[in-house]
Amino acid sequence: MQRTCRPVASAGAEEGAPGTDPGRLRLECQTVDALIRLAYIRFANGKGPSGRGTSGLISPRLFNQLIDGSPAWIKSRYTIDAKPEAPQTAAMMQGPMLQAILEDRFKLKIRRDIREVPVYALVLGSGGIKLEAAKKDSCTVLDFTHGPQPLPEPGQPPPCGSFRPDKSGGMETLGQTLQGLCMQFSAALDREVVDRTGIAGTFDMHLHLTDGDLFPFAGQDGTPGVADPASAADPADSLSAAMRAVQDLGLRLEWAKAPAEFLVIEHLERPSEN
Repeated sequence: MQRTCRPVASAGAEEGAPGTDPGRLRLECQTVDALIRLAYIRFANGKGPSGRGTSGLISPRLFNQLIDGSPAWIKSRYTIDAKPEAPQTAAMMQGPMLQAILEDRFKLKIRRDIREVPVYALVLGSGGIKLEAAKKDSCTVLDFTHGPQPLPEPGQPPPCGSFRPDKSGGMETLGQTLQGLCMQFSAALDREVVDRTGIAGTFDMHLHLTDGDLFPFAGQDGTPGVADPASAADPADSLSAAMRAVQDLGLRLEWAKAPAEFLVIEHLERPSEN
């Protein structure tokens, strides 16, 4: 880790300009590895992982996948300070615009490799679905298209798609999609969970799960983060808990395979100083 970050600015940026807004992208002291993951995984399409401008629907396993062909210096840190010709959303600047910077200044050439990997598939159960359609205004929609959004004020409904303990001792998530539920299970289980139910829409769900079942790697203060893996729940226990929870919804998890996308670096150079 380097204490001093090398500045890498694109055309139109002024050296040392602070902050990130619709007219500027500034990413301070980021590793090249993190910049590539941001540009080509999290915001690859310029809309965010959910396709709706929301930045939360991505599992840690997908974001932290191994990138083949990474040089030893990929953990070197740089500061990106760039100004687009016209104001852009945060997702566009951290996706396609950042891709262009990496390809120009780092001479990055990258390709996507498709491989078959084991997954868990969320499918319909045998007894019929038991999903409750989301009630109107049961949750607060947050749109991260233009950057971070403030959390709802006290007294307002919780953010749509968030998870919180309910009165029965389980967990509830309001205005949730089945894709979003799969994303959260992907973060908790030992492989990705894919939605193969064919069911669209949003639902208010009450899950017979604990906080530890959904967030096995949460920090000691209860916030999501990187904790000691030895303190995490046993993968078999987490899978059993998830299977019981989806069964209550008229669904089930089954072992399956699915194509997964991996990044391969074909060429990468250290950029020249500004």
